Amino acid sequence: MIESIYQHMWDNFCDAMRHNCYVQDPYLTHQSDTRRGITALAYLQSNSQFHHRRASHDESRHYQLRQNRLRNVSPLECLSLTANIEAFLDQVRTQEPEQYYYPQNELHITLLSVISCVADFQLADIDVARYAAVFQHALRDIEPIDIEFRGVTASSECIVIQGFPQGNGLNALRERLRDELQRSGLPTTADSRYKLVTAHASAVRFRAPLNNTEALLQLCQRYRHHVFGRMTLSACELVFNNWYQQRSVTQSLAQCVLQAPVGAEK
Repeated sequence: MIESIYQHMWDNFCDAMRHNCYVQDPYLTHQSDTRRGITALAYLQSNSQFHHRRASHDESRHYQLRQNRLRNVSPLECLSLTANIEAFLDQVRTQEPEQYYYPQNELHITLLSVISCVADFQLADIDVARYAAVFQHALRDIEPIDIEFRGVTASSECIVIQGFPQGNGLNALRERLRDELQRSGLPTTADSRYKLVTAHASAVRFRAPLNNTEALLQLCQRYRHHVFGRMTLSACELVFNNWYQQRSVTQSLAQCVLQAPVGAEK
């Protein structure tokens, strides 16, 4: 299902580039954009660093190397995930310097849009402590989730890095969050736009006329199936954010570290 969603996006992107009908975001250069919301997310950089710390202190380094061999992953691949993405973005930036590029520390996957961004929404409008408690309770016994980032896709508005969760852990996490929010009775707009099933990371947004749509399409085509790396999703956050998840605006409301069951093999 995830593969078909990414392919549908790609087909639309190809049409947009070939017919010059891409969409420029009018708010990216708008300093007075007041749209805010609440999101459960995981930063790629934070989880790559978490993976590194866990591996470097693991009592059995041989286990980690064996796992990498079984997955056909080099020992450094996970550690260089965001750097690999940045290398791709540098090539896009060379062709299209006027577009908006997510910094490495803002690359993320959305776990659930708890409250979709709306104009003039403020933290004072909600009971922050209750949302934080629901978030932490929902994720209390969820295990870490492996995600492979492979290939790029896009829409008429943005370019994204494709994420592929290994197993059903991400779906289970999202369903747990949905259920706990519904049970709590707290206001939420989860799934109001669409039901989130992918694990993509937005990387580029169009905010100005493109210099060369055909060249951009060709570049993205070269990276259509490129393997950027893997991460183990362990560090999750509940944040107050703007539409673009810019760290200058984002406020962390709660954090949770996913852990394997006690006694499970590391």
